[in-house]
Amino acid sequence: MVELSEIYKGITEIGANIYPYDIDFVDAATIELRGQYAIMFDPNKFDALRTLKWALAHENGHCATGCTHRVSSPWDIIERHEYKANRWAYERYMPPEEIQQAISAGYTEPWELAEWFDLPQSDVENALSYYTNQRDVSFHCAV
Repeated sequence: MVELSEIYKGITEIGANIYPYDIDFVDAATIELRGQYAIMFDPNKFDALRTLKWALAHENGHCATGCTHRVSSPWDIIERHEYKANRWAYERYMPPEEIQQAISAGYTEPWELAEWFDLPQSDVENALSYYTNQRDVSFHCAV
């Protein structure tokens, strides 16, 4: 299970600050100014703790990779930065070894893995797709 405290610790380890803030147009965002990062999140936009945890893990990925962009950036740049932030978060919070451990314990369906990691099912599915399609990782069920 990915604990919120683990995500907070990762954020503070890289020197970023976290601010609850009514952003209005997004649920969370990262701002970089002269090498310093601020992660803002709108607590009212999250219906479950697991969605907040993934949003903060993803924003931590922006800080860790340095992939921030102007709001007016071209779509392809934004998509590349979002991909890199997600990829970093998958590696940090859902590494393939831990996914395999969950599968070996009998958690074989995406919804079960979401329960195991306590993260949103859609993000678990995206992590599985990343590992199998981009990293050529094969996950095996215990017999």
